[in-house]
Amino acid sequence: KAHHIAPRARGLPGQPLSLSHVAPALALHGRSAMAEKKHESGKLEIKLEAPGAALTKAQQELVEDNFKLLDRDKDGRLTIQEVGILFRAFGQNPTDEELAEMLRPVGPKGLDLEGFGQFFSKNYREPTSEDALIKAFEVFDLGGTGFMSADKFKEMLTSLGEPMPAEEVDKILAEAEVDYTGQFSYKVLAKKLCEGPQRVADVA
Repeated sequence: KAHHIAPRARGLPGQPLSLSHVAPALALHGRSAMAEKKHESGKLEIKLEAPGAALTKAQQELVEDNFKLLDRDKDGRLTIQEVGILFRAFGQNPTDEELAEMLRPVGPKGLDLEGFGQFFSKNYREPTSEDALIKAFEVFDLGGTGFMSADKFKEMLTSLGEPMPAEEVDKILAEAEVDYTGQFSYKVLAKKLCEGPQRVADVA
């Protein structure tokens, strides 16, 4: 089975970026409180009241529809890799290391539909919202310009809070549209980073 999630806005390279680390590193006080994200039609994101909460009927139907898309051999199960793919498709952004730890209890046969629902609920974390990310940036925008230095941004994310690898920060900056002065609009960047996948893409 060969599948991948449709790229986010403008085709972010590589693995999904660890947004759960961006706001804390900027805000300097652990994971920032998440603002309510406005629902956008067509997005796959699933939001629960809390980790362990049951999925609504509509959410269960969304999971079932996309589960079937990934289950190409129609055996009613997803492989371990596909479980990770679908987990991220629904708006979760664990690092590769965090995802590997989550998947450790999953057996070699993968998960069926019910098992995936339980896996998602147990490992769910509130997604970083666009508003929360912008507010984290604004802490350092003393002049209220709406722009930030790319060099300063990289220095903060690689040294403050939960440090991110430099290569991950470079992936973020590749989407930042840095101008000739080395500045970028953090509101534009926040919007791009928080745009989830529109669908699960299937590549033969």
